[in-house]
Amino acid sequence: MKKFYVFLACLFAAVSFTAPAFAAIDSTLPASIHGKADDADRYMDKGVALTGKKDYAGALVAFDKVIELYPDFAPAHYDKGIALSALGRDADAVKEYDMAIELDPNDPKPYNNKGSALGRLGRLQEALISFERAIQLEPDYANAYYNKYVALKSLGRKSEARAALEMARKLGAGK
Repeated sequence: MKKFYVFLACLFAAVSFTAPAFAAIDSTLPASIHGKADDADRYMDKGVALTGKKDYAGALVAFDKVIELYPDFAPAHYDKGIALSALGRDADAVKEYDMAIELDPNDPKPYNNKGSALGRLGRLQEALISFERAIQLEPDYANAYYNKYVALKSLGRKSEARAALEMARKLGAGK
């Protein structure tokens, strides 16, 4: 059964995580678990909507439901990390970003967000490693360059910070 969930996680990681994407995935599942995928879809949508409304506590409940149904679904861990960070729970967020990274090591977003959470925790050297990994995976990731700039500036590494800021500007950070 675990292999089936790993297969599902890989399948989920290969698509965009919108409601239509879940519907497409759901249509490929055996009839016996359609309800489970439908529930995960609804909870994921609810979590994203609640995050958009800044109801991070409610979003956590929704993402926990998705994780309960599909523990190996990286985007749920990533989105849970976002909600935890928004609640000021950066140490818990780092754990969720680590889980998302373990499940999908080629997605740069969890590395970037993990770096930001680590920076807020004062763990700047570790944050830099996360930002560098995000940039390795996506060389045009403007926000990762900007976050790298902030960490380098905080560490007093001014010339490196300027170079990271220039790259962020060139790539259009904040757009």
